[in-house]
Amino acid sequence: MAAQKLISVLLLQLLLVMLVSDFSNGQKLNVGFYHKTCPNIEAIVAKTTQQYISRAPTLAAPLLRMHFHDCFVRGCDGSVLLNSTASNSAEKDAFPNQSLRGFHVIDAVKSAVEKQCPGVVSCADILALVARDAVRMLHGSFWEVPTGRRDGRVSVNSEALRGLPAPSANITQLKATFASKGLSVKDLVVLSGGHTVGTSHCGSFSNRLYNFTGKGDTDPKLDKNYIAQLKTKCKPGDTKTLVEMDPGSFKLFDEDYYTLVTKRRGLFQSDSALLDEPETRAYVIQQATSHGATFLKDFGASMVNMGNIGVLTGNSAGDHFNFQVPKFGTATTFKFTAEACLQTKMGSVRFSGILLASCFLVILGLSEAQLQLGFYAKNCPKAEKIVKDFVDEHIHNAPSVAAALIRMHFHDCFVRGCDASVLLNSTSSNQAEKVAPPNLTLRGFNFIDRIKTLLEAECPGVVSCADVIALAARDSIVATGGPFWKVPTGRRDGVISRRADALANIPAPTSNFTTLQTRFGNLGLDLKDLVLLSGAHTIGISHCSSFSNRLYNFTGVGDQDPALNKQYAANLKANKCKSSSDNTTIVEMDPGSHRTFDLSYYTLLLKRRGLFQSDAALTTSSTTLNYINQLLKGPLQNFYDEFAKSMEKMGRVNVKTGSAGEIRKQCAVVNS
Repeated sequence: MAAQKLISVLLLQLLLVMLVSDFSNGQKLNVGFYHKTCPNIEAIVAKTTQQYISRAPTLAAPLLRMHFHDCFVRGCDGSVLLNSTASNSAEKDAFPNQSLRGFHVIDAVKSAVEKQCPGVVSCADILALVARDAVRMLHGSFWEVPTGRRDGRVSVNSEALRGLPAPSANITQLKATFASKGLSVKDLVVLSGGHTVGTSHCGSFSNRLYNFTGKGDTDPKLDKNYIAQLKTKCKPGDTKTLVEMDPGSFKLFDEDYYTLVTKRRGLFQSDSALLDEPETRAYVIQQATSHGATFLKDFGASMVNMGNIGVLTGNSAGDHFNFQVPKFGTATTFKFTAEACLQTKMGSVRFSGILLASCFLVILGLSEAQLQLGFYAKNCPKAEKIVKDFVDEHIHNAPSVAAALIRMHFHDCFVRGCDASVLLNSTSSNQAEKVAPPNLTLRGFNFIDRIKTLLEAECPGVVSCADVIALAARDSIVATGGPFWKVPTGRRDGVISRRADALANIPAPTSNFTTLQTRFGNLGLDLKDLVLLSGAHTIGISHCSSFSNRLYNFTGVGDQDPALNKQYAANLKANKCKSSSDNTTIVEMDPGSHRTFDLSYYTLLLKRRGLFQSDAALTTSSTTLNYINQLLKGPLQNFYDEFAKSMEKMGRVNVKTGSAGEIRKQCAVVNS
């Protein structure tokens, strides 16, 4: 045991040394990076790309899209090009990437470059250069491409599902996704202009034609004449037919896209969404009326901005500089295995310190611990009783805290896993999850802190804040008459908390069914879990601002959400949320029963009285609707039993165990 601990300490020290080495060897991208090592690189790329685009100009748009999809997942590191293996499903096989084309072009360019400069130019740089040259060959922008990227070694299917903006995204979701990558609102509207070239399958937008709100209706934001035209191409259930995104001009890189958007003829909901925000709307109108006066120049600038997302430079490879130590023992986040590490030819590439240290840790199996019931039975036997006693003593004075604590547990697990990262305060150099818009209304932090203080007095440095959240959420629900579920413990606390991660991963109250399915699926949660965990809305309250767009300005023309019961909407407007700008008034999510954990939430859904769009979305899928009806036909205990299973499942999402993370002394700050 002593030898094991010594090895652990030495390896962790080695990891720190190598991390410092990786940081010190980092460098920024720059134009002409290969001036000495491969001086003809850009000419080789342009010539080979031209050979393919001249024969098949429709390849240009997919190559541009490929670069976009690469950069939005793990940064611009070429990870979208990697194939799946027997033990890992790669980004390439994720649903949003299954329609990507042009991989053979990248392979051909790489082969041509390798003949001239073997082992010098990264695939990530080739992808960036090819995208630029493809656009230029359609009479589009030219921009200088800073180079010097290194190729990543990790490519994970679920990360593509999570990181890529969906064609059904609304403006709030789009802004959050772009902001999480360090891109501005202007970058969002400029890069959307890439839809001026290319095609899309009917399946990406057919809900706008046939079943927009689940009642067989059309999207009111889409021009009626255009709908009629599209229906002649896309019959119900058609997922294969291709449609031009910029009809009549889809092979020419111009500003026509913006003209179409102003006419409500943008093909996707994400296109229409650009009219829902003042800055994006102004840009759309400016380009449409000025015939794209600044579009090409702006597009080049935004492409450079996008091309800088999360790049690997210097001696780094396999992960980013802002590397989160993998959650050892959790296969969903740790992508290396002992076998893979041993088979890697260290002499063939410059091995990064991060990867090398990670491999050592895996090979030695230092972190194989898993969650278990009674984890603290020996080292802090009173731990769970301390949590329960505190909850029982105080929850009756503030029963609404129960809903707040279960929401906190939910928001924690959906960002970086159940590691208490939601509790960390911001620092001078980092904005934490706690200050992200989805978390600004969270309550109960003091409640958790007081429990942690009691535990530290009993067993210093033993019980994690992550376990405290999980236990307190369960015990508070039980104390208010709700269901009991088993809480396996042994979680460790994370040391990273980023505002952008919360924006990108927490399902918004405006989420549609596709977004909900994706966000839950990313964590290994299924549609049944989605329905059951949404059932927590049977308790608690919400601010008007979380749903007021459904009352006053659903599609941007001062209208009401047709999926919301008219009488309920009128009642909310008359008695609760009296203006669209009200962001202080609170409303019960389950009127008349918001302190009782029961089935009435599901009854409200069937009456079209769910408060959020995400509630209404549950009735738009036959699968989730079937689950809802099953719950309502069964006894309350059945709901309790099923809810408990889903809570246990969520509580295991991407947990840190063993020697990963730390046991924080104070939940709001990492240990010094």
